[in-house]
Amino acid sequence: MGGDTTEAAGSAESADVRSLEELLEVLRISDQRELYERGIEQEQEAGHPVAVLVKALADLPGVSGLEALRASRRVVELLTGARWHMMRQAREEGSSWSQVGTALGMSKQAAYDFYRRKLDQQDESADAGPHNAARSRAALGDNASG
Repeated sequence: MGGDTTEAAGSAESADVRSLEELLEVLRISDQRELYERGIEQEQEAGHPVAVLVKALADLPGVSGLEALRASRRVVELLTGARWHMMRQAREEGSSWSQVGTALGMSKQAAYDFYRRKLDQQDESADAGPHNAARSRAALGDNASG
């Protein structure tokens, strides 16, 4: 079982350093594998030949469920970070919290709370990097308006 832990740690690090495009490719392959597996099962149940589907599945690169799950986690992290910056940009361009919330499919309060939570996390992070806290806080504005 110890080998599993080392392998898991290595794979987790691998997902963390992959580009968004590479991560999305892992997810695409995982999805394709699932579709082929489901198609093979359905065609077998219907009594149809499945050789073409089996070959297509065999030709796809191997992607484990854990690898796809790690890639999914990392994609969510990257998109969440990008969302936060896009929210700041929208606010700096004059969008109200109501407009931001509507764009995200949530209430203005939920959008404000999400932004505030991410800002607080960024402020607390030891590796905040190039973070302009004053600019980000200014985008909070007055929650009571719009």
